[in-house]
Amino acid sequence: MLISGGIAEVLGVLLGDGCISRYHSHNRVNLAVAFTGSNSEFGYYEDFVKPTLESWSNVKGYLYRRKDNTTRFRIFGARLAMQLISIGIPVGRKVDAMIPSCVFESGKIIDFIRGIYHAEGSIYRRYSKRYNTHVRVYDNLLSLQIRMKLRTLMHQINSELIKLGIVTNRLTEKDGVYTLRITRQSMIQGFFEIVEPKFKSEPHPANL
Repeated sequence: MLISGGIAEVLGVLLGDGCISRYHSHNRVNLAVAFTGSNSEFGYYEDFVKPTLESWSNVKGYLYRRKDNTTRFRIFGARLAMQLISIGIPVGRKVDAMIPSCVFESGKIIDFIRGIYHAEGSIYRRYSKRYNTHVRVYDNLLSLQIRMKLRTLMHQINSELIKLGIVTNRLTEKDGVYTLRITRQSMIQGFFEIVEPKFKSEPHPANL
């Protein structure tokens, strides 16, 4: 199956911040596709994720802000869920996952990585502390990271970034969470130029 760059990006967001879930309604088991993002991502979902996915599936979804200051986007019914299952998106709690083969077949790996970064990536300025109660002292050096529990997917992303000429630090794991970091400043710049994130291209104020 060939897919567009937009769908590849949304698949990355889905594997990072979404899931296919089963729920009971009227004594039946139904399927739904749901995304949960930060409140600051509402515009991204409104302008890009929602229209891209609705156009592809021809099914309308519901986008709203929750009281816990998160963005929620849900599409009910089996139609979209079965489309996603057929291309390899797991159902329920994701223990592991792989980059869908349609992403490779369509040549849209960069778009997919962009979606993963939007969902699970961050960029921040490095800091130092002389002792525990010492105030953080920031410098102008940046660090970029992607963190997920999906082992196979994280190894694939690391490998694909290297193929794109982006040198990463060693992929690490702690308590089942895998962390991919890029600390070489020229490589961070290369990541922005190649992947072209729609946001998260500057350190968030909360990280300073």
